[in-house]
Amino acid sequence: MKSRFTSNAAALWILALAILASPCAMAGDAAALAQGDVKPFLKSPFLLGAHRGGSDVWPENTLDAFREAASRFPGILLETDARLTADGAIVLMHDGTVDRTTDGTGAISDLTFEQIRALDAGYRFSLDGGQTFPYRGKGLKVPTLAELLSALPKAKLLVEFKGGVELAETGIAAIREAKAVDRVLIASFKPDTMARVRSIAPEIATCFDFADGVALLTALRANSWDAYTPTSDVLSLDEGMLPQYKLTPADLQAIRSKGVRIQLHTINERGRMLEILGWGVDSILSDKPDVLAEAIAEWQTKQSTG
Repeated sequence: MKSRFTSNAAALWILALAILASPCAMAGDAAALAQGDVKPFLKSPFLLGAHRGGSDVWPENTLDAFREAASRFPGILLETDARLTADGAIVLMHDGTVDRTTDGTGAISDLTFEQIRALDAGYRFSLDGGQTFPYRGKGLKVPTLAELLSALPKAKLLVEFKGGVELAETGIAAIREAKAVDRVLIASFKPDTMARVRSIAPEIATCFDFADGVALLTALRANSWDAYTPTSDVLSLDEGMLPQYKLTPADLQAIRSKGVRIQLHTINERGRMLEILGWGVDSILSDKPDVLAEAIAEWQTKQSTG
């Protein structure tokens, strides 16, 4: 299926990936972080991230989107959302209902996997404001977490658990069964969910939940920062949180000095991408991974040439 990608975006990203992997590039980023035991997920760059697989380019959270992004941009971080169906299957959908992206209606938690599987996951996707629907009727289905792990056995994934402890336990089991522990980063806003993840799978990289994130920022503003010990590996911030919490690039570097990686989302404008890259963040999520890949390539080339 034709997309808005240009060959230049993929070519520029391959160039940027080579620069990112070079000792020179790493000297200013990962090598500057606190040393010690590092979880496998964190040992390689994950600067380029496709939010929901690249939701402005392909139907979000579908295998087609994930495959296309992984094929065009080696090493890309694929972000997705996991929810439990009424019968306990883990499906990849952002919303609590199927209404916005499919031809169906209803809450995911009220529908069985069979009911959700019968829906058209590309039904509402449009690149021209609803004039045409290029993926409608093309056979796109809502995938499961296990299917994504199997379909892309080398891809790095950020999986947001949109559910409670039961989802945490079921999701960890699926990740372990796929032998994907070293390539998955887990996020959730829910403290109980993340507490369960850290308890049963301390070897898996995790994002800060809301409560632990507030604790980190409170320590940053107080006299307790020197004694503060991070509880997770990645602080994933919505762009709107920067002014909300009055966070500066210097604050982000102070957080990184504790060994915490910084991720910002969802950044879709090229100029803003270049500005944020200049702050030395570890990861950016975008609905437009093609634009982000070009911005990273431009920024990395400027860095490498001094």
